[in-house]
Amino acid sequence: MKTMPEMLSNRIERLASPPRHVPFPTRCAVLVGMFGLFGAIFFSFGMVFVWIFGSMIHPIDNWKISHATTIAPAVIVDILQTSSSVNEEMVYENRFRYEPGDGPPLYASCYTVGQKWNKGERLAARYVPGSPNLACLEGASLSVFPSWILLILFIFPVVGITLFLVSLLPGIRNMKLLKYGQITGALNLSSSPTSTSINDVPVMKYTFEFRDHTGMTYEGSSKALPTSALGDEASEPVLYLPSDPNISLLVDSIPLKAPLGVNESGQWIHIGGLGSLIKALIAFGLILIHFYIAFIVFF
Repeated sequence: MKTMPEMLSNRIERLASPPRHVPFPTRCAVLVGMFGLFGAIFFSFGMVFVWIFGSMIHPIDNWKISHATTIAPAVIVDILQTSSSVNEEMVYENRFRYEPGDGPPLYASCYTVGQKWNKGERLAARYVPGSPNLACLEGASLSVFPSWILLILFIFPVVGITLFLVSLLPGIRNMKLLKYGQITGALNLSSSPTSTSINDVPVMKYTFEFRDHTGMTYEGSSKALPTSALGDEASEPVLYLPSDPNISLLVDSIPLKAPLGVNESGQWIHIGGLGSLIKALIAFGLILIHFYIAFIVFF
């Protein structure tokens, strides 16, 4: 059997023993991966509509009203037709006056699909004792649109954050491989297209075998877009964890503009890392912006 250095290309065989330094641009590329940026954009796009419609649906206030048990007499002072409709039926704003407890009369608005009442009609209003300004007529809603619309809108952010995590979680594992992994060469490298495409280019699954430091043979796989960097060497470099050789990675499957190299000290070299930095900044920035908005809204 060949020794490990003889199995590898010259650009990798001088790789230093772990732990190694992983350049920041490489960290960015590994964590964002193939789907991270697309997932973050999709998540952000969906969340814009969630915030817009959420401001008209008031899910938290509706929940508070639905659990309130305090009732006050109310009278409708005005009924206005809005510009919104649900199932082709117009939504109406019902402005009313009510008297919570022994306090002064207060005014509030609620919405119904279709006109249910008339001006001057006397009804009952449900309100929250600790927040008497939060009130709604029985049989109406604080929202222009029904709450179930939010469930549909959340489909897009959920798909987006899932794609982001699909890149982030394996990226954390691959970061560990770059820093602590043992280097060896791939045996019997083969590829096949997956059912996933990016810009009409199918993502490929690269399957390979490798021998660990004890001579045992293991099988691994990596997914990447077709690239000339994979398959251009007699033995593609593979990283695996000595503690668990079932965790492995084709080095050239990392989505970089130029394949990783090794300097004279055996540390990783990343060439042309500006694109990786920009992608990571956009991806993580979009995610953090919406989590910050959520923190402001709910806390």
